[in-house]
Amino acid sequence: MNEKGYLIDQNDNIINKDGKKIFDKKHLKNGDFPKIFPFTKFKVKNITGNFEMDPLGNPILDKKNGEYIDRDGKRVNQRGYYVDENGNVIDKNGKIMFDKEILDDESEIPKVFRTGLLKSDTASSLSRLMSEIERN
Repeated sequence: MNEKGYLIDQNDNIINKDGKKIFDKKHLKNGDFPKIFPFTKFKVKNITGNFEMDPLGNPILDKKNGEYIDRDGKRVNQRGYYVDENGNVIDKNGKIMFDKEILDDESEIPKVFRTGLLKSDTASSLSRLMSEIERN
């Protein structure tokens, strides 16, 4: 167990009771996973710039002064998420949504936030979400 009381494997990833990894160590902040509350409604479109996708599903972005930009000239990362000057993923209002440290090597946000499951208001939906994470 880690300091927050979560089951962990030998690499400090959070695991379920069967030993299956649920959250990577790199996605943890002070031993805790990114908070998902029953009242959270996360919409990936609120952090995604305006761009086309290539046939492989990668964003088609321009570069200006060595930085990626979307069609509207807003700063994005290589995955097309709005970012601040430090590389943190922000929403369309400039609020930090994901610290740069929890992004993977390709600047992708944690998978749980890309699934489209975080759109409900009920605690039972949170329970279903956690079950879905364990199944995947």
